[in-house]
Amino acid sequence: MKTIVHVVGNRPQFIKLAVLFHELAGDNFLQQQIVHTGQHFSYNMSEQFFTELNLPEPAVNFNIQRSSANLFIGEAADALQAYFLQQNDIVVFVYGDTNTTLAAALAARRCNIKLIHFEAGVRTYDYCMPEEINRTLTDRLSDVNYCCTDKNFAVMRQEGYGSVIASEVVQTGDLMLDAFFNIPSSDIRVCRHSEYIAATIHRDANLSNKEHLAHIILGLNEVHKSIPVVMPVHPHTKKKMADYGCKPLFDLIEPLGYPDMKNLLEHAAYIVTDSGGTSREAYFLKKRSLIIMDNPFWPEIIASNCSLSTAANQEKILSGVNSLSSLVPDFSTNIFGDGTAAKNIHSHLNAYLADT
Repeated sequence: MKTIVHVVGNRPQFIKLAVLFHELAGDNFLQQQIVHTGQHFSYNMSEQFFTELNLPEPAVNFNIQRSSANLFIGEAADALQAYFLQQNDIVVFVYGDTNTTLAAALAARRCNIKLIHFEAGVRTYDYCMPEEINRTLTDRLSDVNYCCTDKNFAVMRQEGYGSVIASEVVQTGDLMLDAFFNIPSSDIRVCRHSEYIAATIHRDANLSNKEHLAHIILGLNEVHKSIPVVMPVHPHTKKKMADYGCKPLFDLIEPLGYPDMKNLLEHAAYIVTDSGGTSREAYFLKKRSLIIMDNPFWPEIIASNCSLSTAANQEKILSGVNSLSSLVPDFSTNIFGDGTAAKNIHSHLNAYLADT
């Protein structure tokens, strides 16, 4: 019997994992393990999600907490490689583009263990972004690559996957959309404001650059003068704001679990984010959004006139927010599938593993 080892480390991965884990739980021919690297380690960024999403405790949590990405990837890859070698008949399953994802991909490949990657084919072509490096390398190392959108699938085929590159490519739809359909939001309003903008900022490109983060905070301060801005603040974002002397005048709240975060987003007038996950959730909720990235992960949303993108610049952020009301969005296209990604992955896994 094959064992699927899900390797996760951060909030978006826990959400995707929950949907797929519960889908596979009824399969009598598969076993499952969860391995947690510890990339997100505070209660409301980790344990809370396992509780709310009804996930079992990880088989192991390495609790690796390193400020350097290279140190984290190296230590996590070593720990995962040692762990994988102790297991029998496993398949490693990774999600997205984090340092955890790349570490697990390297470890699986070195152990000659089958590697499956969900959320393949996303490209910004900006190799200054750590996420671009992580995802591109993981795509290349994987035996199977699952794609969220038709564009992702087309990119993989254009790059030679499934032909000159011996990696199977499958368009499954997005597990985040499955989660949106299957996990209800909180019953009680999270935010006290009747009208507000929900914001999230956590991307390394914005946090590692003092000028970028300062401009974002100043821009959101200006927006807040006209309409309240509410931001669940990531611990690393909070630390960087303190390190750089940024003074947010808008509302900072503690990180939220999935049901509460969904509640915050669904009652917001607009959403401002640098998150690939939150920008998708805005689209699912039919909310216009401003994405603070030069090269957004999901240009399909912008092409549908549902979102705008901007650089981390105070004036451009204010202008972008002011322009959201004039967008005429088209939310009718099923960019991310129909909410059956977990079932599609399950079906493909059964056929694929039967042949290996």
